[in-house]
Parts: sequence; structure tokens; C-alpha cells
Amino acid sequence: MAEHLALLAYAHGDGGDPVEEVLTELGLAPARDQLPITLSSGQRRRLALASCLVRPRRVLILDEPEQRLDVDGRAWLTDRLRREKAAGTAVLMASHDAELVDAVADVRIGIGG
Repeated sequence: MAEHLALLAYAHGDGGDPVEEVLTELGLAPARDQLPITLSSGQRRRLALASCLVRPRRVLILDEPEQRLDVDGRAWLTDRLRREKAAGTAVLMASHDAELVDAVADVRIGIGG
């Protein structure tokens, strides 16, 4: 898993080494040498988020990022998205989690009835 993230960071020209920091932040450091297929569904969701976070970015597009995250994971996600916005990253997100949307959205668009 760590090799996959390192390849993504390298391919996107990240000059630093964000992999260990992101693995630790997401609680994936103990599983760093596991293959993604061996991870739980929650760990796989965290790996997907880590894949976004090891790349340089100005825009972060997420589709229901809270899915398969436990309560602590959702709290982390809320905090992380707030920090991304504070750092100047534009966040575009689709979510059914009204609490998450209310916590991080500047603009909320609802579709349907």
C-alpha cells in the first residue's frame, strides 16, 4: 500500500515525501505493507482518500467520501476537509451526509425532492 501511494506522489511530482505522514494521519501506518485487497472496506476507503492526499492539489473532488468510515473517521474527514479549504484547496463534494455537508460546505446544492 505504501509503495502505491509513493508511486502516486512521485508520478504527480510531489517534491516531498507525504506518504508516511498521510498513512499515519489516516491510521494506516500499521498496514503500510499490506496489499489493498487484504484491507477492510473502511481501510480501503481511507486508502482511496490517501491517494488524493499524497498528490499536490488545488481542487479536491470527492464522491461520498464518508462512506465506510466509522465515527472517528468521519470526524477526521470533517477536520481534514476544513484544513484543505483553509489551505486554499477548492473542495467539490457529493454526499448524503447532511452533518458533514453542513460542517464543511460554503455552498450547499440540493437536488430532488
